[in-house]
Amino acid sequence: MDKSTLKKNFHTEITFLNYVASKLFLHPRTEGKGNNRNFYGYHLIYSLVWLAIIQLSITLYLYGLKNLIAFTTVAPNVGVCMISALKYSIIYNNKPYYDRFFKHYGEDIWQTIPESKENAKVISKYTFISKVINRVFVCYSLPLVLYVDSFPWLIMKFQTKFLGKEKQLLYPFDGWYPFDKTVWYFAAYSWESLMTGIVVMIYMYSDMINIFSVTSICMEFRILGISLKNLVSDEDIQQMKGKDAEQVNRRIKNDLKTILAKHDVLAGMCKELDQLLGNTMFANYTSGCGFICLTAFTFTVVDDFYQSIRCFFFFLSLLAAVLDHCIIGQIISDHSMQLADAIYSSNWTHADQSTKRTLLILLMRTQKPFELTAKGFVTMDLNTFTDIMSTSYQFFNLLRTCYLPQMGEI
Repeated sequence: MDKSTLKKNFHTEITFLNYVASKLFLHPRTEGKGNNRNFYGYHLIYSLVWLAIIQLSITLYLYGLKNLIAFTTVAPNVGVCMISALKYSIIYNNKPYYDRFFKHYGEDIWQTIPESKENAKVISKYTFISKVINRVFVCYSLPLVLYVDSFPWLIMKFQTKFLGKEKQLLYPFDGWYPFDKTVWYFAAYSWESLMTGIVVMIYMYSDMINIFSVTSICMEFRILGISLKNLVSDEDIQQMKGKDAEQVNRRIKNDLKTILAKHDVLAGMCKELDQLLGNTMFANYTSGCGFICLTAFTFTVVDDFYQSIRCFFFFLSLLAAVLDHCIIGQIISDHSMQLADAIYSSNWTHADQSTKRTLLILLMRTQKPFELTAKGFVTMDLNTFTDIMSTSYQFFNLLRTCYLPQMGEI
């Protein structure tokens, strides 16, 4: 597969991301046609999310402070809405970063990638991974919105028609209203369905673009590793024994300078991505333990079938959100560390002293992996995920020990 075909396939994923972004008023990123539509659309959605946050905060104040189950049900909803507002604003307010990122992987990188079967294989692999992940997110999120929005109504109908229970009005989430929501049931249900859909779609696109960013960076790490591994070829070793030795060493030095420049670019991109995701990762890290614990506690102790199922799926969603950040942090660290293996695998012993010193400096730099952190507070990786789960389980046991004997009174 030639470079133009590889570029076209990879660019298809960028186009797909931009198409999804346009539905959330996040594209085009730069000034121009459609900018006013995106400006007003963004602020409308952002205002609606904050309206939902205010509504849920009032609900938490009125009911959650008096009732444990009400608190454990409403508090995670407040947190999720606040994180979704944060995710949405970060993507919208960091247009310059995404412009540079898409320009780099849409145009710039293809001018310097050497044509080889190894590089083609790597590009095809990571393009396929991006394609699968993007399609899975979209194909999962749309049915999820439909399911979450229709589930209360389906349960309500099932209980009244098949179980013969008295009709109990159910909603996608429990929110306070300045009017009687039983009288305006369909209005309240429509509002909650709309906000549920918006929050899910914001989470979906934020995860899509973050995973695509990490996948693209990891692809470039692999290509850089191949360049390092092939820095001194077997043919170069043979030519060094002849009169072309000086010319070969000069070319190797130039290739190494190009690799170092690319490594610096990757370092800058990883640093920017870390700063970009820092607030979201910090929010997920600090709130993850509490919300995972609360939802797990609720679905294990509540008697209501609908509340139990809803909290169980909420628990899984929170788990997936934290795991997502930890996985991409782990992956980007692992890929940056693989450059050291590439240096060891190269024929560096045949290079001249100057090249060896430069490779040694690069090797020392690769000993410290690139990381995604929660505002520098903690590195987001699988070890951190284990710590979060351990802490959540401890809080879960504490809640059950302290409050389970009182559940009859609550």
